[in-house]
Amino acid sequence: MDKLNDEICVRLKRHLKKAGISYKTLATEMALSEVSVKRLLNRQQPLSIGRIAEIAELVQTPLSSIIAEAEKAIAAPPLFTLEQDLAFCERPELYTLLLTIIDDKADAKALMTKYDLNEPSMYLYLRELEKIGLIALLSGMQFKLTVPRHIAFSDAAKFSMHFKNQIIDNLQARIQTIVPSSKTAYFITSKLRLTEEEFRQYNLKLEEMMFEALKLSQTRDASTAHTNDYTIIDIGAQGSYQPEPKKPMNLTTER
Repeated sequence: MDKLNDEICVRLKRHLKKAGISYKTLATEMALSEVSVKRLLNRQQPLSIGRIAEIAELVQTPLSSIIAEAEKAIAAPPLFTLEQDLAFCERPELYTLLLTIIDDKADAKALMTKYDLNEPSMYLYLRELEKIGLIALLSGMQFKLTVPRHIAFSDAAKFSMHFKNQIIDNLQARIQTIVPSSKTAYFITSKLRLTEEEFRQYNLKLEEMMFEALKLSQTRDASTAHTNDYTIIDIGAQGSYQPEPKKPMNLTTER
């Protein structure tokens, strides 16, 4: 509950800034001192649901929307840090190892077997992963993850951009030969006329579905019966990207 209240305060402050409402103005509207308003929004004293509703009304945003925004922020996957992103760019093999630890629940022995690593090399790799805050070494070469399995890259991450481009190239080569009856691949494209908000909501729904599928996937490994690996990319952008339709040409020069 504390995390939710913290996020609600963050959302309220953002909406106040967007609406151009200062703490001084808010204090006047709520019949409080400016100091009290700051203490409320900085969680130094309890902020009641009535006060939250009052501020929501002032910024002309439904209370339910503010709570939903806060709940979504809590549920959002944690992100790799800038240091971790740069480390992956310099040493891509670190990400390969981390991905295997996450996807296959691999320990040091499994990693050494899969990548034909000797013990000294494995230990050095583990130390590097520990140095950037991804694992914690225990005794010997035993370790535990220190980040959630559903950790993700930020939109601005450099490594993920390179990684995504490789995935897109590889997947593109696969779907170029897709047949309508295929049960192992799909390619769907559609040109839609939507408002920016409708497009945003469409994207959010896809993200929610992907996130739920990711959480389910990470409860399984390669030994889980009746499961296979799938690679999914959903892409959308403003504009018309359909190939230029072939223009009709005169079939005869007669007039």
